[in-house]
Amino acid sequence: MPSTSPGAPTAFAQILPGAPTPSLQAVATFIFRHKRHVAYISGNQLNILSSPTQLVQIITFDQALVAVSAESQTGKVVVGGKSDVYVVEPVTEGWTKVWWEKALVLRREGAGDEARYLNWGGAGEVLVGGSRQLSLFSTLPSSRTSSPAASPMTGETVEERRPLWSKVVASPVQYAAFSPSGSLIASSGAYDRLVKIWRRLSFEEGLFDYTYLPHPGTVTHLEWRPVAEHLEDRRSSGISGRHEEDSEVLYTIASDGLLRIWRTGSLHDLDILALHTTIDLVSAIPRSPTLAVDGSSHASKPARYAFVLPSDTFCAAVTAATGRQTNGAASKTSHSLEHLREVTSRTPDVVVILDGQGRMSAWGLQSIGHKRRPETPGSDDAFHIAHAEGLEIRLPVDTNARCQAWFDGSAFHVLAHGFAAEQVEWWQGDTETFFSPSAAGPERLACVAAWSGHSKSITALQTEKSGTGLLSRSEDGELACWEVNADGHLQRASGPGDVPFPESENEAEFDVDLTKSIIANPSVIVANAEVAALVSSDGRELVIVDRKDGYVEHREKFDEPVLDLRCFTTAPSHNLIAVVFHDKVHILTQGRYEHHEEVPAWLTVKKLSIAGLGPNIGALEWLGSGAMALAVGNSIMVTDSDIETAHLDDEVQQTVDLYPTQAANVRLSELSQRLKAPLPVWHPSMMVHLVRQGNPAAAAGLLHKLLENLKFWSEGDHLPPLLDQHPKDLMENKHGDESVLTEDMVRDLLEQLDEKDLPEVSDLEQKRLKKVLQALASVSEHIRGLDKCALRYLFSWRLQLLHMAEATDAKPNGTQTNGVSHPPTTPLVPKMHWREIAFAYHSTTQQPLLDILTLHYDNKLTWDTVRSLGITAWLADQEALELVFESLAQSAYRKSSPPDPANASLYFLALHKKATLLGLWRIATWHREQRATLAFLKRDFSQPEAKTAAKKNAYALMGKRRFEYAAAFFLLADDAGSAVSLLAGQCGDLMLAVAVARSYGGDDSPVVRKLLEDRLLPKAETEGDRWLMSWCHAILHQKHEAAQALVRPLEGVSRQRSWHQDDPATLVLYRDLRTPTSSEHEYQAILRSARILRRMGLWLLALEVVSQWNFYPQARPQQPSADEHTATAEVARNGLTQEAPSMLDSFAEAPAPKPASSMLQDFASPAPALDEKTAREAKAAELLKKLKAKKQEQARPAISEKKPPPTQFKEPDANSLLDSFGF
Repeated sequence: MPSTSPGAPTAFAQILPGAPTPSLQAVATFIFRHKRHVAYISGNQLNILSSPTQLVQIITFDQALVAVSAESQTGKVVVGGKSDVYVVEPVTEGWTKVWWEKALVLRREGAGDEARYLNWGGAGEVLVGGSRQLSLFSTLPSSRTSSPAASPMTGETVEERRPLWSKVVASPVQYAAFSPSGSLIASSGAYDRLVKIWRRLSFEEGLFDYTYLPHPGTVTHLEWRPVAEHLEDRRSSGISGRHEEDSEVLYTIASDGLLRIWRTGSLHDLDILALHTTIDLVSAIPRSPTLAVDGSSHASKPARYAFVLPSDTFCAAVTAATGRQTNGAASKTSHSLEHLREVTSRTPDVVVILDGQGRMSAWGLQSIGHKRRPETPGSDDAFHIAHAEGLEIRLPVDTNARCQAWFDGSAFHVLAHGFAAEQVEWWQGDTETFFSPSAAGPERLACVAAWSGHSKSITALQTEKSGTGLLSRSEDGELACWEVNADGHLQRASGPGDVPFPESENEAEFDVDLTKSIIANPSVIVANAEVAALVSSDGRELVIVDRKDGYVEHREKFDEPVLDLRCFTTAPSHNLIAVVFHDKVHILTQGRYEHHEEVPAWLTVKKLSIAGLGPNIGALEWLGSGAMALAVGNSIMVTDSDIETAHLDDEVQQTVDLYPTQAANVRLSELSQRLKAPLPVWHPSMMVHLVRQGNPAAAAGLLHKLLENLKFWSEGDHLPPLLDQHPKDLMENKHGDESVLTEDMVRDLLEQLDEKDLPEVSDLEQKRLKKVLQALASVSEHIRGLDKCALRYLFSWRLQLLHMAEATDAKPNGTQTNGVSHPPTTPLVPKMHWREIAFAYHSTTQQPLLDILTLHYDNKLTWDTVRSLGITAWLADQEALELVFESLAQSAYRKSSPPDPANASLYFLALHKKATLLGLWRIATWHREQRATLAFLKRDFSQPEAKTAAKKNAYALMGKRRFEYAAAFFLLADDAGSAVSLLAGQCGDLMLAVAVARSYGGDDSPVVRKLLEDRLLPKAETEGDRWLMSWCHAILHQKHEAAQALVRPLEGVSRQRSWHQDDPATLVLYRDLRTPTSSEHEYQAILRSARILRRMGLWLLALEVVSQWNFYPQARPQQPSADEHTATAEVARNGLTQEAPSMLDSFAEAPAPKPASSMLQDFASPAPALDEKTAREAKAAELLKKLKAKKQEQARPAISEKKPPPTQFKEPDANSLLDSFGF
């Protein structure tokens, strides 16, 4: 078969295939490829199942179905509506894959004839009993009545068949069945008291003779005894002729309550069938409550339900039960098995009778199918096998029902189709227990499935407001209520069916402007109180947004369109999202925020598939505790909340400490909780953030404590998440000697980490922990020579260097000598983030830091190295910057062989060292451009004509795409603005543009200001890069703006709003840059940072932030007067905040800006308009009113270090911060 064959659907916890059609042939069972299948019709849908919870396929038709029949030899299924009858054939791939396809359509000749009953005969024959005719079709390929045609229901081409013959009937056919040999047909009409027997006189033509079997009441059931399994072997062996075959047996039930058994006699008998014996189904259960409901006598007998088990299958089941006991450990004799062995010695057919009210009686018919049966007295009479009360099979009184039963080894199965209940129940028990003389009723059978539902396709599912039930609605408007029982399964509730269907609450109100900025014209939007999910207009991109802060937490693209989304919350802050496609569902759960991108914030932890079933997913809804209901056609499929551990990624298994060898399954709610649980203190992210917060001593102390615990710890033991330390002690690190990581300590800890797997961290995270340990050990050597800002930079550089070295070792691209890999000659240079650059810019130990980096690269700084390290951006000293540029000029000059002065032109001219460059050109006799360049450089570029010539050369070089050399000629013409613009634009090197601008004119030059204000600041605003914004303001000597950029709300950010833009480390730099007056955005920034830290699993650091932060007072007028307008004007004139000396002196060389200064203060600007001034005064008045209200409140003791309380400011209570996060 082609590779596009249907896939394997997911195994579901419960299947509700739909409301069974209330007909006599709504359910059929058959065996194909040694596996039992159940064919089940519901509305216009044919369901094929292989177990109570395994739906193999759904086949839909264009009309309601009334009957289904199947044969086990070929696996073909015939299914009919009132007008058309179809044959579906199995298609196999390999040994396990099977599905069914429409193969034939059977067209009847009579107009207005409606199909009522279907039956398979021998050699692929199908008997169709209709309201006016009885027709016979052949499904064999060689049939003479075949012709290709297009089926009107789907437009697909299928073969059409005409009947071999048709016979008009007097009344609509209710039963029509072939005998096992195919020589007889038994038929009966609705309300008939006669069973018509058709005996074939010719198998080629429709020639019959007839006889009738009279009954005293309406015939309610008939069926032929199935042929024994060994009979086919006897037929094909040639040993025995047809005259030696066993008799054919017909069972009939009439409204008089008797089961009649009819047998064929010899060929010389006058009657085709003769009555063999009868069983009174009513008196077989003497104490049934149906016998005396009100004490009056009834003209009709009470309802009884019976099914017959052939002797060969019954004896095989008893043999299997006996073999099971023999192979088992039980040594005592089973009286039930002894009883059954005695029963099977008589090879009986077993008749099981039910009253529908919990009572059962089993009777045996001895040698009923044998041609030579014993003629002993009473051999024709039925004998009793078992009786039971208290069975859980219950049917409404005096309602129609059909039962089918079979054995599977020693297991016993019963399908009970109740017409009034509109459901099919699958009961399962043990053969020994069910036929035991003494077993209790509830022990004999257990219900393993109850199939019900809608008869039309389901269009909507919705959880009830109470959360304990489910509502479903079909396309015809039918509403069904479902409740969850004790087993966690759905069962049809008895509530009213006309309750208005509630609107979905998933479509919560969502910020339209935010939606447009993330995805234009989203096709699907769902949201709850915490998260929102959006799908792009083409349906192939999913975006998940945090509604509190607007972060885009997850973006994912798919190969097929997303049809729907559903949110679910297992607990506060534990969210799940189901992504619905045509034939599958992906379930995503929230994880932690991680700085390394290989671990997303949302993980796909479960996948559901209905591939190969047929219809697409019509609706989906979450149930309690993470279970889910899917609507597929008429069916509802329920999946449990368990996830197979083996299906999780290895990284997730290790992170949550779940392995297939320990636990096969994990609940979805538990997995979601583990993925967002607080991280242990030995997690590498904890160490990294401690260093970024300026507390490397605490990180070193944690590593000391970890080593002490690991020395006496083995895998499987409990390792305390806080290492048996108080949180305050961990953060303060009172033991000063533990802040130093000695070589012996590092070696011992690395050995422990190599030998033992730490809990709650994955293998990848444990490798990261080793690198953090090595980086911290390297940094600790310089802890006395560098300040905290420089240490943060050095730690990040060292950590990235270790990661790059590991990646290089994993894929060596150097040389090998004696099997040993040698690293490549190019040095490894990490690309430093603007976070580290901003910290390093405010360091007071920049020169020692630069010396460490320069020494590492052997005093050979190239521009690629300097650009990646950001040296020219964070060096604040102009002389140091010029020395670095001179070193870059020398390395650029020697980059090629022979040296090329053109490569160094940009650097020398940026340093205003034209003479040095001229000297290099004098000795560059090997260069083809030496003579022209030397003559050109000898000009006096203070003259306008020389500058014009330099610019012309620059434009000519731009045409040749030699942009850096062109920028050098712009510098030669003293046009630094054009040079910087060229480097930042066509050259695409912003860092080089910054370096040239700072080296050529200094930080106070208009070129630097224009570059920052026109390019870098808009870029930072658009990308939401707080670090770059703060650095730009710091370069411009705008201390207040540099601090504000780290905490103020971001505006005008592009579609990718990420939590990285609100990195908690921004608070650390803000704390160093802020003036003694707090920002109005400071409080919200602290809450935001604490939320991010908690999402990262760093609950200890979040607690530290909100509990130990010190607020400064906001600036206010010293003596507010009674005249509010005067006070407002004073505040507006003096500014809302007053600048004070910064904690850092990196801005010392710049003059102190005036209060409330603008970023463009150095440029001449017109006076503000009157409306702007009025608005500023109104805002100041409102702020003043709020400060007055705060002053009147009762002050609370602060938990930070004791200070004299400010006279005009009340510090926010830290408990209010803690309450915001549940601490």
